Amino acid sequence: MRRPSLVAVIAIIVVTLLYAPIVLVIINSFNADKLLIAWGGFTTEWYREALSDERVRNAFMTSIKVALLSTVISLVIAITAALWTRRALAGRRRLFDATTFLRIILPETVFALGLFLLFTRFDIPLGIPAIVIGHVVFNSAYATIIIQSRFSTMDTTLESAAADLGAPPWRVFRRVTLPLILPAVIAAGLLVFSFSFDAVVTSLFLGGTHAETLPVLLLGMIRLHVTPEVNAIGVMVMLTTTALFAVAAGVISVRSAAGARASAKQWRTT
Repeated sequence: MRRPSLVAVIAIIVVTLLYAPIVLVIINSFNADKLLIAWGGFTTEWYREALSDERVRNAFMTSIKVALLSTVISLVIAITAALWTRRALAGRRRLFDATTFLRIILPETVFALGLFLLFTRFDIPLGIPAIVIGHVVFNSAYATIIIQSRFSTMDTTLESAAADLGAPPWRVFRRVTLPLILPAVIAAGLLVFSFSFDAVVTSLFLGGTHAETLPVLLLGMIRLHVTPEVNAIGVMVMLTTTALFAVAAGVISVRSAAGARASAKQWRTT
């Protein structure tokens, strides 16, 4: 048998280092040893304890609300911006692209601190609305880049044909443009939701005493000691995110299969 090459060995090491912590979290979530010093047997008690903790449930629901609102607002901003840049002058488009990439390059701490000082200066209350605004500031930039890349490869022939046939702009967007960019919208929405759900810095700065997201709660729980309950919460968060990606992949696959069948049926008809 051929010995593995240096590249293969490095790849195996990298993959192991990436996934070993995740495997360790999953194993420790079923460890009966509360101190996690050694394997104390298999148990699901920590999952029951996490689900019965009212603070954990409230933090989870807060994270879901913030992530959903941030995703919807970011997608609306991204789609609107992408439609505008298609017809904008080159100078304005470059200026907009610069501001978009600037929101990605600058550290999240800078935005969070700036928004915190701004809200404090104008007596704007902290809480869920403040967290959503903070997440939208940088999440909309990621969504804009993804949707813009889809528009850059999309032909305008179908949109022009629909407009020539008398369809108003809103109908052209709803019946032609939106179905064409829907895979990019779904991908951008999943990315924004994941970033918003996992954000710690912005949620910590802008949550105040009225809103606590799940990552902020976990940060507070691990300051003294990592308990098996923390591992159980992490596994449930991971399963939630994975389920969302699976659902989105299934939706895209179903739509692609339906589109292929429709195209084949139309070809046979003609």
